Amino acid sequence: MNIIESEALELLEFYKIKKYVTDFCHSSGAKNKASHISVFANHENLTTELHRVSELKNTFTSDSFFPDIQFQDFRKEASLLGLDGSMLTEEQFLLIKQATEISNTAIRFLKNKKQTLPYLSQLADELEDNKIIIAEIDRIIDFDATVKNSASKELQKIRKDLSEKRRESDAKFDRQVNELRKLGFIRDNEESFFNGRRTLAVLVEYKSEVSGFVHNKSETGKTIFIEPGATISINNDIAELEIDERREINRILRELSDTLRPYAFQLKQYDELLIELDFLKAKAKFAQLINASLPTISATSELKLSKAYHPILFLQNKELKKNTVPLNIHLNAENHLVVISGPNAGGKSITLKTVGLLQTMLQSGLLVCVAENSVMSFFKHILIDIGDTQSIEHELSTYSARLKNMISILKTVNAQTLILMDEFGSGTDPELGGAMAEVVLEELVKSKTFGIITTHFPNVKLLANKLDGVLNGSMLFDLETLDPKYILTVGEPGSSYTFEVAERVGFPKDLITRAKAKIDTDKVDLNVLLAEVQQQKTKLAEAVERTEHEEFLRKISKEKYEVLSANFRDKIDRERERKIELARLADFGQKYLRLMEEWNKNEDRKMVIKRFIDGITAETKKRKDLEKQNKRDNFAEKKVARIKPLLKVGSKVKILNSSEVGIVESLKDEKVNITFGILKMTVNMENLELVRD
Repeated sequence: MNIIESEALELLEFYKIKKYVTDFCHSSGAKNKASHISVFANHENLTTELHRVSELKNTFTSDSFFPDIQFQDFRKEASLLGLDGSMLTEEQFLLIKQATEISNTAIRFLKNKKQTLPYLSQLADELEDNKIIIAEIDRIIDFDATVKNSASKELQKIRKDLSEKRRESDAKFDRQVNELRKLGFIRDNEESFFNGRRTLAVLVEYKSEVSGFVHNKSETGKTIFIEPGATISINNDIAELEIDERREINRILRELSDTLRPYAFQLKQYDELLIELDFLKAKAKFAQLINASLPTISATSELKLSKAYHPILFLQNKELKKNTVPLNIHLNAENHLVVISGPNAGGKSITLKTVGLLQTMLQSGLLVCVAENSVMSFFKHILIDIGDTQSIEHELSTYSARLKNMISILKTVNAQTLILMDEFGSGTDPELGGAMAEVVLEELVKSKTFGIITTHFPNVKLLANKLDGVLNGSMLFDLETLDPKYILTVGEPGSSYTFEVAERVGFPKDLITRAKAKIDTDKVDLNVLLAEVQQQKTKLAEAVERTEHEEFLRKISKEKYEVLSANFRDKIDRERERKIELARLADFGQKYLRLMEEWNKNEDRKMVIKRFIDGITAETKKRKDLEKQNKRDNFAEKKVARIKPLLKVGSKVKILNSSEVGIVESLKDEKVNITFGILKMTVNMENLELVRD
C-alpha cells in the first residue's frame, strides 16, 4: 500500500504545491522532477533531502553567495556524444562548454562548503571539475558558435581563398552594376540573392542585353534576376570552396567529438547535478515564499505543530492582505488522538487538511509552514477520510462508501500511521452512526494510531474524555457574535451552537423552545455547558493576549525611554563640550587681541613675540596634558569594565606594582575596601589586579 493514496493527494490539493515548485524551476529536467514530486519511501534519503533544502533556503535568506545554476538542458548532447562515430554541431559544443563551466563552479563551491553546507556538499563528493572539455572546445569553437580559423591549417587556407574569391566576385559584380545602371537596364533595387548567389534585377525588355544565368522572374513579369556572366565562374569556385570548408569543419568537429567522447559519462553526471540543484533551489525558493522551515525530526512517532499554516491558504490570504490564524497541536505516544467538535464552518476541516498537507509535504522533501520549535516524524501511512465519498459509479451511499473506506483504514492502522477523519460515523441514523463511531474510536485507540477526528456526536465527545490516549478539542467561537476564530483549543469538546445560531438568525423562539423539549435534557445541558466553557476559554485567551500585548507595549516604551534618555544625555554632554570649547576659543581670541594691541603700541616687539610663543607653548602643553588625562580616564574606564564583573567579596587582589595580596571586604561603585593583614584601605578599581588561585 502507498504511504498516501492519490485520491487523498488530490483532496489535499497537493498538485497546487507541485505547481508552485515547478514554476520556480529553470530547466525542463527540474520542471519534470517537480511535476512528479512524491512521498519518499526511504527515510534516510528523505532526511538528506530536507536538510539540503533547508541549507539552500537559509543561504538565500541570509543573502549568502550561491553560484548561478541557470543552464540549458544538455542531456541529449551528452547522450549523443557517448555514441561511437557521432558528431556534435558547433552549437551543441557551445552548450556543453557553458554547462561544464557552470558545473565546475558548482562543484568547486560545494567542495569548499563541507563545514557550512554539509548535506549539499555531498552532491559533489563523487564529482570532479573538468578543464579539458572547456579548453578543447575553446580551442576549436568561437563564442558565436563558429569553428575558428586556427582550428586547422587547411581550414585557414580554405577561408583565406574564400575571402579573396568573394572580394573578387564583389568587385566584378559592382562594376557590372555601375555599367548597367548608367544604361538604365536595371531597377532601383538593383540586386537580390538566389541560392546564395548575387543577381541583377534587370528590366525584362533589356534581358537580351545582359549575359548571364537567369535565376528567377518577378511575379509581375517586369523583372528578370540574372547572375552576371562575369561572376559565374568565380561564384562556382566560391561554391566549391564552401563545400571544402564544410567538409573540413565536419572533420574538425568529428575529431573534437572523438576527443571529448571519454567525458560523455561525466557530462551526464554534470547534467544530473545541475538538474538536482535547480530542483532543490526551486524547493528552497518555495519555502521562502511560504515562510517554511525544517522542524525537528523525531525518531519516534510525534506530531507537534507550533504556529502551523496551510500554505495555500496562507498565500491566498497574503494576496488579499488578510491574516492567517496559526494552528497549534501536539500528538505523542501518551495522547495520540484528538477528537475535534464544534459547529460547521469553524475550521475543523481546514485543520485536518493543514495537518495532512504539511505531513505530506514533509515526507515529500519539502519544508513546511511551522515554527522551528515544531517536532514532526515520518509516518508509514497517511490515511485520509474527508468529505462526501458517495460513489455513483458503484451505487454506494455516502455511509456505505465511508464504511468501505473505514474497513480499509482499520486494516492498516498502527503506531506509525497518521489518520485524518472528518465527520466519521455520519451519513446514517445519528444514534446508530454514533455507536459505530464509538467502536471505531476504540479500535483506533487500541492500535495506537495517531490522528485527528472531527465529530458532532455527543457520545463520541464523552467517550473521548474517558479513553486514555485521546483528547477532546474544539474550535473557538465568539459566543456573542457566533463568528469563528479558527483557533483550535485542546482539552474540552466544543458545542455545536445549534440553538444559538437558530436564535441569532431570527428563528422563532417558541419553536426553539419546543425543539429543546424534544431532546434529552442532559444533551441540552451539556451543550450549554460546553458553550459556556468555550466562551470563558475564549475570554481568557483574549485576556492573555491583551496582557501579552500590554507587556510588549511596556517593553517598547521602556526601550524608547532608555534610547531617548541616552540621546538626551549625549546631547547634554556634547553641549557642555561645545561650551567649554567656545570658552577656550574666546579666551584664546582675547589673548590674541591683547597681543595685537601690544604689537601696535610696544616698540620692543621681540618681547611681544616671546609672549606669543610662550602662550602657544603653554596652550600646546595644556592640550597634551588633557589628551594624556583622557587616555588615562579611558584606560581606567576599560579596566573597571573588565575587572568589575570579576570582583566580589572574598576576591584576592593586588595593588598595581605591588606584591602584597589583599582580600576584598566590600565594594561600592568603583571603590573597593581591602584588608592586607591588619591594614585596611580603600582603592579605586582601576588600580587593582585580580589574583587567581
